[in-house]
Amino acid sequence: MNTVVKKVTVPILSLFVFTLSNGLVTTLISIRLHHNGASSMLVGAMMSIYYFGFICGSFRTEKFIIKVGHIRAFATFASFLTIFSLLQGLFFAEWFWLLLRFLSGIATAGIFVVIEAWLLVLSSTKTRGRILAFYMIALYAAQAMGQFLINIADITTMIPFVIAATLSAFAIIPLAMLKVIQPQIEEPSALSFIKLYQASGSGMIGCLASGIVLGAAYGLLPIFLAEQTHNTYYVSLLMSALIFGGMTLQYPVGKLSDIIERRLVLIFISFLLIIISLALLFNHLYNLALFTTFIFLFGGLTFTLYPLSITLACDNLNTKDIISGTQGLSLAYGVGATTGPLIAPFFIRIFGNSGLMIYFAIVGVVLVLFFLYRRSKKPAVGQEVTFIPIPQTTPITAELNSTEENKTT
Repeated sequence: MNTVVKKVTVPILSLFVFTLSNGLVTTLISIRLHHNGASSMLVGAMMSIYYFGFICGSFRTEKFIIKVGHIRAFATFASFLTIFSLLQGLFFAEWFWLLLRFLSGIATAGIFVVIEAWLLVLSSTKTRGRILAFYMIALYAAQAMGQFLINIADITTMIPFVIAATLSAFAIIPLAMLKVIQPQIEEPSALSFIKLYQASGSGMIGCLASGIVLGAAYGLLPIFLAEQTHNTYYVSLLMSALIFGGMTLQYPVGKLSDIIERRLVLIFISFLLIIISLALLFNHLYNLALFTTFIFLFGGLTFTLYPLSITLACDNLNTKDIISGTQGLSLAYGVGATTGPLIAPFFIRIFGNSGLMIYFAIVGVVLVLFFLYRRSKKPAVGQEVTFIPIPQTTPITAELNSTEENKTT
């Protein structure tokens, strides 16, 4: 294991540095658009088109990676993202930013495919779970830390975009210095959405809903927080609390789902999502510590919804279908993350800034009702697959744990 950790440290370090940049840019764009008077619909469209590009990149960059090699592919994608960050700082035009966000989604997906495939080829059934945990901690920690970089300079200047571009370029250096056999990406078996839904409707809808919630949260929650706090530092603090909540509650929620029927845990998580959303709606930052706690819990609930759903689906899939099934579930998440930021602004237009929390609460209500319905129609199966704490990146991540899960099933 120590030998493997040494081999994966460098690619994970490159991912860590890149994610600092990505975490900064994601929140920066929302706050910058809000400062320039952009509508919530435009902010949502920026996030939606980014996730649409991410979906395209997740499934369309393999040929390029195989052709040029993983190190050169990473350098290419990171270089493009460096250019995109600088262009966003130099020019502000809505159509231009939409184009750049779409291209950024493709390039970001390419980077994750490179790193995840790298970890896949270096891991084994005995080390894969620990490597995945190492990967997740680095990913979530960098996302959270990236939020604080917003406070380094005035968001109305180009400096934050220069910082993001610098980090993106710097991420190339560690990986370019590593000598290792190039990973290979294999074509998974096919599993249609219809068959996937028939096997685990709760798992599929849970992944879709996770994207619907988190896509809107990443894009529109910074605006909600900016309206509540009127302070960029507090926005970065609360967004960090959101991500740390998602990282911290992964293990306890996962452990609970290995003991109790997963659909019951999903029902409980969805019900708490309703409660926390309403608590955030009516708190209005009267107590910063309490408000931060609610944001922390909101992150813990929403970030665990996806891995809970994907683990539930694996309980119902045949061994040979686990990889293709998890990729289909990842695509369902991507569809949700693309549509969520477009739906939520309608609630904001109707109810004002508080409409975002009403939107989250309604998603929670729909999930509770759906999971209760599915539980009444389809009995639970044996939970032979342990909890899979997979972050919302690309479908390649699923393969990090798939071989190990094949052994257990």
